[in-house]
Amino acid sequence: MAQRSLLLLLPFLFLAPPFTLHSLSNNNSQPPKKPLLRQIRSALAPFTLPWYEQGLHFSCTSCGKCCKVDGDVWLAPEETVRIARYLGYDAGEFRREYVRAEVVPDGGSEWPKEALSWLCLKRREGACVFLDAVGKCSIYDVRPIQCETYPFWPSIVATRGDWEDEAVVPEEGVLREGTSDRYWTAELGGCEGILLDGGQHVKGMDGEVPIVYREEIVAKMKAAKKHWKRFPVEDIKQSTWYL
Repeated sequence: MAQRSLLLLLPFLFLAPPFTLHSLSNNNSQPPKKPLLRQIRSALAPFTLPWYEQGLHFSCTSCGKCCKVDGDVWLAPEETVRIARYLGYDAGEFRREYVRAEVVPDGGSEWPKEALSWLCLKRREGACVFLDAVGKCSIYDVRPIQCETYPFWPSIVATRGDWEDEAVVPEEGVLREGTSDRYWTAELGGCEGILLDGGQHVKGMDGEVPIVYREEIVAKMKAAKKHWKRFPVEDIKQSTWYL
């Protein structure tokens, strides 16, 4: 019965009330009460559903374009260790071969600063240094969280509009007149593996595009957000690197 009552209230939650309730108490020491609408929304927050509740149509086309976008890939300390070990490099060799920038934390830790550093990967011929000659990720099994969670970054799945903006038409596709269809560019990026309602089929997919369900979307979104929040330089996070 409780859930049914809550559902009956849903149509009224997004209607702006014509008035705001105020406390009539003469005791000025008490904080004002929340408006009724805000109280209802707070109570129902655990029961509200995200716009992607039914999942999202997505299938990676292995085009490699996400590895060619103008932008940075930052490795957390544990990612550096994992990738270097996978390639058979020690820390110094890995830095010389693959790293173009480093964020070294301030003191206050028993660990060497290098062991806590965030590293920015080099780019080679307009692409990630780990993109091989045939357009595949050479470290796919140990790829960074930033890459593993794309395109389910918080900034992309925040709204349906953001998700639709990330979708691009494959090179062999045709842009539909009167729509916001676009092709991928290194400056704006985009994902050919996102299929929108009424859009074109993803390259190489003859039937229906697989659905990525809410649980996986939320898990990847949270992983990306946690990774981004750990990065120690706020200026970089707000200007050239956000997930």
